Amino acid sequence: MPLSHSVRHAPGTLGLIVISVVCFLLFHQLGWLSVLQAFNFVPFDEFGGMIQFGEPGADFWRFVTPAFIHFSWLHLAFNSLWLWEFGQRIEQRVGTVNLLGLFLLSAGVSNGIQYLVSGPSIFGGLSGVVYAFLGFLWAASLVRPGWIIPPPRPILLFMLGWLIVGFLGVLEFLGVGAIANGAHLGGLAVGFALGGLFAILSRLQVR
Repeated sequence: MPLSHSVRHAPGTLGLIVISVVCFLLFHQLGWLSVLQAFNFVPFDEFGGMIQFGEPGADFWRFVTPAFIHFSWLHLAFNSLWLWEFGQRIEQRVGTVNLLGLFLLSAGVSNGIQYLVSGPSIFGGLSGVVYAFLGFLWAASLVRPGWIIPPPRPILLFMLGWLIVGFLGVLEFLGVGAIANGAHLGGLAVGFALGGLFAILSRLQVR
């Protein structure tokens, strides 16, 4: 499918990537610590190089905004690639509004689970949403084959393998950095559930 066609029919997916790039430039390139402080799941302040966390839950937007924080170009590029690969398939099938609803719900759930796993900390990235989109495509293609373009099997196996490797601690051991395993698993679960639900509802509508 031509890229121009995909862009026209997946403005929501493209918009999420653009927002992530802008946030990365503000935070990482321009050194705007205030962006990270405003977007992190738990509010925090820095005093003499020490991080002091506040109380979570007071600012509702913090359930979603960590998805837009990335800590390196590689982190951003990796997540943006998979978000586009999976998101435009979903958006062209269920529409922009439903795609953005899936984003909001999966970001909130994955970030919330990551907080429950790690406690007050600084984390971010679209990976929880990426796994939700993967789960959506996977479940929907199982429940109603042919309704939506499924993830290629090698990519599905790679992403599931990456999830398992993350839980085994191999990536941290190799110096890749801390992995938001809770966000990945939570995103995959909520996306899988919603993908199955959407496929069932679509099947009922054609009867």
